[in-house]
Amino acid sequence: MKSKEKQLVKEFASDSRVLFITFMLILYAVITLITPYSRWMWAAVLGGLLVFFIVEYVSHRFILHGWLSRIMPKAHEGHDNHHKNPQDFKDMLTPNSYNVPVHLLFWLVFTLAFQSIHLGSALMFGVAVYHLLYEWVHYVSHRPITPRTRFGKWMKKYHLLHHFKDSQHYFGVTNPALDMMLGTDQLPAGIRSSSETAAAEE
Repeated sequence: MKSKEKQLVKEFASDSRVLFITFMLILYAVITLITPYSRWMWAAVLGGLLVFFIVEYVSHRFILHGWLSRIMPKAHEGHDNHHKNPQDFKDMLTPNSYNVPVHLLFWLVFTLAFQSIHLGSALMFGVAVYHLLYEWVHYVSHRPITPRTRFGKWMKKYHLLHHFKDSQHYFGVTNPALDMMLGTDQLPAGIRSSSETAAAEE
């Protein structure tokens, strides 16, 4: 890894927002492991991944850009600043003023829904894993870091279309699946799909 990339990884890993998500991820894991095992544990973890997969798209499209922005005007304002200054680290990651209450609220809701802190924590472990992945992928999209995989390189280009081509499309940051399902991808002729990119590089 180049020294510049090491500095960028350190910038990301030492940020208070990333540290909070990492702390919660470890906490969820510990509580899941020390509480009585349920055969539904891994299903709960997968459910947590699915929850954040949906949250990523819904919050980006409807809260940060859409009609729900009036419910969370500060989040919309911060995201608007991010679009005006995409390289500014301040608005690049989700602020802890949202991370903290969202994690705690989701944890409480799912624990009560399952009537089990074991399953609630297992699901939130999945949420935290995907949340950390989301923050990293978004960070890489706006920093001079070359993703290791073909798909990662393609997603970086895909996210930048949202910034520099059409902010009302391309809401997926970690993947384009919901964009494709809901018609907000509209892939332009100038960018290949990830499969086409892979074929071209072989």
